[in-house]
Amino acid sequence: MVASLKTWVWAEGRWNELRVDVAATPGFSFHMVGTRDPTVREAPNRIHAALLEVGAKWPGKRITVSFHPTRPWQLGSAMDLPIALAVLMASGQVPLREGLWAIGTLDLKASLSWVEPDRPAPPQESGLFLYPSQAPWRVQDQNWAPLSSLREALEVVKSGIPLEAPLVPVLHRPAPGWPGLSLSGTALTALGLAAAGRHPTLLVGAPGVGKSEFARAVHSLRAAVEPNLPFVEPSSTLSPVQLVGANGAFWAAGTGVLFMDELGEMSLRTLEVLRKPMEAQWSRDATQVPQTIGATNPCPCGYHGHQSIECTCGSARLSRYQERFSGPFLDRFQMGLVLGREADSVAVPWDEMVFKLRMAQERQRARGPWLGNSGIPLESLIQCAEITRQAMDVLNGWHKKSGLGLRALHHAMRLARTAADWGQRAKVSEQDAWLSISLHASQFRLTSKSGPWGLARSSST
Repeated sequence: MVASLKTWVWAEGRWNELRVDVAATPGFSFHMVGTRDPTVREAPNRIHAALLEVGAKWPGKRITVSFHPTRPWQLGSAMDLPIALAVLMASGQVPLREGLWAIGTLDLKASLSWVEPDRPAPPQESGLFLYPSQAPWRVQDQNWAPLSSLREALEVVKSGIPLEAPLVPVLHRPAPGWPGLSLSGTALTALGLAAAGRHPTLLVGAPGVGKSEFARAVHSLRAAVEPNLPFVEPSSTLSPVQLVGANGAFWAAGTGVLFMDELGEMSLRTLEVLRKPMEAQWSRDATQVPQTIGATNPCPCGYHGHQSIECTCGSARLSRYQERFSGPFLDRFQMGLVLGREADSVAVPWDEMVFKLRMAQERQRARGPWLGNSGIPLESLIQCAEITRQAMDVLNGWHKKSGLGLRALHHAMRLARTAADWGQRAKVSEQDAWLSISLHASQFRLTSKSGPWGLARSSST
């Protein structure tokens, strides 16, 4: 007999549907096909102990488990519950249920748990969905059954009706307090625009000026409006595969915040492989990509341009450091900000910022199904941005003088649209255009204009 049910697997920054098939045929063995994840291949040991704990039997059959579609995904221990239920259905110990969904990790005492606290809720599909009651999300739906153990799961499968109330009560976690962060007026405005429009942002500043705090503040603001928003801060020693591979840090951030600290210490290849995934954010077929925030020191010693500390880097060393950041790489950032210790810094008004963020996001959702204003595709930019003629003249005049490509102009238009949304204006004004120009990443005046391997081998566009 063959039993099938569906589950969800988190990969490539989103939830993916996965079908689990289990066949029980004459023999006595266990085979698993469709995955090479060692965590999943350890599942039979956990499931065997859990079945004995609830009084079920490990079938004396040849058990074959198959996953569809076959992908190089890390499935994790959340496959324990769907495999266990499919084994019991295939061996006839519980009735077959069509349209059954399940996810969760089993321990040796048959308790059901959730081991991915940063993941958002899976999509709602038709059919009965069994999931751990410890999951940070709850969905008020009669077909969603929160469970604490395999025993409860068997009761639901046998009856086909979710339990009236979970044995584990819902935990109401208090909201964390806002950090005591002070920023200059320019940095405060940039913080609001970065959070409201999800704009990829480059931060430049000496050590200790608050680059990491700024990135975490962007995440805190967005998380106040978007629950369970991931924040990923990978090491600067990551290889290109570890960063943008199938299960890399870039995709693990989902639609949250990817904070790339110490960009100047990363290898050139690791920096350059970010260009294509970041560009997908504003493409016609936009995928679920994170908001990338990069941070770097202005020079190897960190104090180039500092008001009181003298830079010890020679001109040759400074040029080599700046050449690490190619023009095409920086062209993927829609906003740039120089951070410093300003005397006129003020405390961040968090409640006011959250209110303005909600209003700005409502305007963006009414405009189109994109990943914020940063994700408006080129085909819809002119039509949906509602830029006045005066503001467009300002942007075009700046673009002609700058000598930059069209992508720089389009980024300035997207950022100007966010500035108008932040100010609760229907149309982009000249003031919004000048603000977007002042925050453009071209202000850093990089020395490199081609790829890191030279102009002949550069694929810069």
